[in-house]
Amino acid sequence: MCTLQDQLSKATPVKEGIGMHLLKKMGWNPGEGLGKNKEGSLEPLLLNIKTDKKGLVAGSEMKKKTIFTSIAKTFSGKHPVSAIMELCTKRRWDPPQFSLVNESGPSHKKTFLFKVRVNGVDYQPAVSSPSKKQAKAVTATVCLQSLGILPRDLDNSL
Repeated sequence: MCTLQDQLSKATPVKEGIGMHLLKKMGWNPGEGLGKNKEGSLEPLLLNIKTDKKGLVAGSEMKKKTIFTSIAKTFSGKHPVSAIMELCTKRRWDPPQFSLVNESGPSHKKTFLFKVRVNGVDYQPAVSSPSKKQAKAVTATVCLQSLGILPRDLDNSL
């Protein structure tokens, strides 16, 4: 089976088209280098096609980890809120209900505490979080840990 990468590397060079017409109009001939002194590259640039479904991330950014990403990317790479939704669907439970328990602090530095009701049981973390999104993720993580889906050693990263 031939992949897209193989097809592009084995493709024949372009011999016509608007680009070739413009190059020839400016005095370029096949086999010559580009530029004033004709010292440019003779080989065309090869495309590196991205075939996975991961996002575009620079190598230096991959090394940087925040507390939020370590909390949010668990349960086989799923966000904890998505994992709870999936768990409830698979077990044919009612959807989880997140509710805000506490919002405190000055307007420029609020903290949030959520609880989640899953299958009739409430789960709530011990500490609040600096954003609603993170608070929901922490709450979902506590729930998954209580249900035995996630190991409890993640408590240190919260």
